[in-house]
Amino acid sequence: MKLRSTLADLDRVQQSRGFKIVATCIALGAAIAICIAYGLYKSSLESPSKVTVDASEYQALAPTGDEAADKEAAAVIAEQRSAAEATSQIINEILSSKQAISGFVIGAGVLTALALVVIWLGLGLTYLGLLMVSALLAWLSILVGRGKDLGIASVGLVALIAAFTALMQMLRLAFAGTGPVMAIARNTLIEAVRMKVSLIFIVLMVFGLAALPLVLDSEQPLRYRIQSFLQFSTAGSFWLIALLVLTFSVASVATEQRDKVIWQTMTKPVAAWQYILGKWLGVVSIAAALLVVSSSGIFLFTEYLRSQPAIGESESYVSRTGQGLTEDRLIVETQVLTARTTVRPLPLALDEAQFEKNLQDRVESEMQTLQQTTGTAEELRSKRAYLRETISTSLRRSVQMAYRVIPPGQAVIYRFEGLNAAKASNRPVILRFKLESGANRPDASFKITVQFAGASPSVIPIGLGQFHTLPITPRIINESGGADLQVINGDISTGQPNEGALSFSPEGLEISYSSGGFQANFFRCVAVLWVKLGFLAMLAIAASTFLSFSVASLVSMAAFLAAEGAGFVNSALENYWTEDEKGNVLIVNTITAKIATVVGAVFKVYADLRPTSRLVEGIELSLGDVLAGTVVLLGITGILYAVAVFIFRKRELAVYSGN
Repeated sequence: MKLRSTLADLDRVQQSRGFKIVATCIALGAAIAICIAYGLYKSSLESPSKVTVDASEYQALAPTGDEAADKEAAAVIAEQRSAAEATSQIINEILSSKQAISGFVIGAGVLTALALVVIWLGLGLTYLGLLMVSALLAWLSILVGRGKDLGIASVGLVALIAAFTALMQMLRLAFAGTGPVMAIARNTLIEAVRMKVSLIFIVLMVFGLAALPLVLDSEQPLRYRIQSFLQFSTAGSFWLIALLVLTFSVASVATEQRDKVIWQTMTKPVAAWQYILGKWLGVVSIAAALLVVSSSGIFLFTEYLRSQPAIGESESYVSRTGQGLTEDRLIVETQVLTARTTVRPLPLALDEAQFEKNLQDRVESEMQTLQQTTGTAEELRSKRAYLRETISTSLRRSVQMAYRVIPPGQAVIYRFEGLNAAKASNRPVILRFKLESGANRPDASFKITVQFAGASPSVIPIGLGQFHTLPITPRIINESGGADLQVINGDISTGQPNEGALSFSPEGLEISYSSGGFQANFFRCVAVLWVKLGFLAMLAIAASTFLSFSVASLVSMAAFLAAEGAGFVNSALENYWTEDEKGNVLIVNTITAKIATVVGAVFKVYADLRPTSRLVEGIELSLGDVLAGTVVLLGITGILYAVAVFIFRKRELAVYSGN
């Protein structure tokens, strides 16, 4: 009884206004003090020594008397110095970020915001006790020799559960207003916590995020650890939340109709649009709470991983050699934890007159064969039009695929455009490429030569099937924002070609430049994920207005899988042949390609956003892409909402049947 009385007294204290004001001041003061202390600590650290280019290494050679040769030698030396300066500029910018505290300040701000929510919900002392328990678990895990990773996981588990509980309480207060929409949304929140299926998904997500740091191999390069964590945590959280949204949305609407619980709602002055809107608001609010909790944990742990030593470092940003950056750190900062704008080469420009002639020859050849089996003129005209379209698509695709193949000892020139921003910034750009040959044998030794117009060639040893990077100076970009790259399948210095042909995939050759930071890109990606979840919620609700639970679940799940797989389908279509080696049309393949094309076109906007893959690859999801994708998805969501309301109005939901 004494313990119960003490707990009751503590609860009254944390519910009092005076405690909330004092606790708020303490939380804000502590956050400011910690940020200031961290900033002072960072500024006290010894600044990494900057990398400089030794001009003596790039002195002009003694004149030989041959004016053309001397001019060419001077151009080569100038290009080498320019490349060295570009590399040193990238390294110095990364080294200067060691003193940056922006990531820490954002993380502290997120935690402080959650703390203020907890305090004003009247749970300040309760959560302080949970924090002490999690700290005790972390201490015990270190004490028994389980290491700090288990301690971090235990703290993360308690923090994620506590944050989700606090956000759910806040949402209930937010929907405490009057009116049918608010009441239905509030009941949806209560129903989500009460339903076992919802709790299963919530528990899976929380435990998965907390346990994920335990499976990261500390012996792996830092870039792989960060990418693996971002991939599995972001994609895993989104898929679990999406499955919860689909399952719960269908169950909430379909089971209310099946069990006639909806009678209690629709016999009151509740319009169909209010019921659908209330359900949708409740579901997207739950999705938002789960997304905020998961994304906060992902962001904070990613920043923690960033501060860990990379391969070849004695401490973070400090190479064991004492000079420059390790390759691991360079890739982390320039390709993973950044926001890059990528530019891929233009497709091969075709001679349309010659292409039309070749196309016509192929069509006539096919028609001569068909005329022997088809008699009517109408059928022949129809088949001619179909053949022309099919063969034209196939020919254009095969030409572009051949353009990405480089035979041994041969050279192919690829043209890039749209690099005006990179040239204007005068910051180094990154050439990124991945070459393939045959089965991509890991023991195969290949060398290629790359050369931009106006620059000296570079011979690069490569591994097949993996990305390689090369920092280059923005001087290779011409005044119109273009750049021409020549790739030679072999070593130009020795004249030795490689054994087999090399090929680029459509995404295997690009020039990229930094156009933003990781933090802003991360939050844009999270915003897009929430918009996607809102679309999925309305899709499931609309399906469950007229279908049973099982059928509505199947329809909404199939649409979700089709939307998520649309990007893969569109990429696979480039390598999917609708003709055999002799040029004969394959009927089954053609039908399959047509269906896949329709699916890819319907969900193109949804698939093109690719927030998770962009985040993992360090590619910028621009504000324009976010706004365009949001407008389209919200437009489709609005259409689904109108359809759901129309169907609901036509159904006699609250009429007693006599059974």
